[in-house]
Amino acid sequence: MDIGVSTAIFYPDETTEDAIRLVASKGFRTGEIFANSFSEFTEDYGHMLADIAKNNDFKVSSIHTVSSAFEPYLFDRYERRRDDFFRIFKDFVRFGNIMGAKVYTFHGLVSNHGNKIQMKDIIYVYEKMIDAAGEQGMSIGQENVSWCLSGDIEYLKRLKDGVRGPLKFTLDIKQAVKAGRSPYDYLDIYGTDLVNLHLNDNDRDHTCLLPGKGTFDYNELKERLGRAGYRGPGIIEVYRDNYDTVEDLARSRRLLAGLL
Repeated sequence: MDIGVSTAIFYPDETTEDAIRLVASKGFRTGEIFANSFSEFTEDYGHMLADIAKNNDFKVSSIHTVSSAFEPYLFDRYERRRDDFFRIFKDFVRFGNIMGAKVYTFHGLVSNHGNKIQMKDIIYVYEKMIDAAGEQGMSIGQENVSWCLSGDIEYLKRLKDGVRGPLKFTLDIKQAVKAGRSPYDYLDIYGTDLVNLHLNDNDRDHTCLLPGKGTFDYNELKERLGRAGYRGPGIIEVYRDNYDTVEDLARSRRLLAGLL
């Protein structure tokens, strides 16, 4: 498994372009780009960032962004607002295409959205997104997120059963732990539709640690991923207070490369 890293873990200390240069200098060759603001997924910025990635031998496997700033509005009951934010969505998947990414890591509706939108309408929006992303050569990788509807197992089942078209998934270990679930509860739903993996660690007192700093069983993870037929990258995604230096990330990468 290729072990990569998300540029999100440098927020707010490094710009996205500097984050690529930093991790590439420590041996990372793949990762997830997190756009920290709307200006970071314009076409001009995307071409500039793609050049930096290419010059640093860094492959972008997936993209992610400040999801709570616009993703819930894709499901808004007010049509004009929904359409405006869908145009933002299309800008973002165009950015992903420029970067060469194949997956858009997606959060979706927050749990307390208060929207009263019906499931059939949620499914309609997903199908629209899948079509628009597909035009850019990308998949929607629905992530399990503890504070979103996607943290709920039954919601994910209904989503997977209801959506026509290739809805794919991102598994995040820490978000499963925060939701009080085993990550394998989610993996059982995702199955062969898993396209992205966020790696982190945990222990009895911490829901998120740098891989190698907790008690998570990566040998079991390897076995479970093998059963699901997963062949994608493993992306280290932790918070800024979970590590001190970029070398800490490099050590974690080497450890995971040996285990996975």
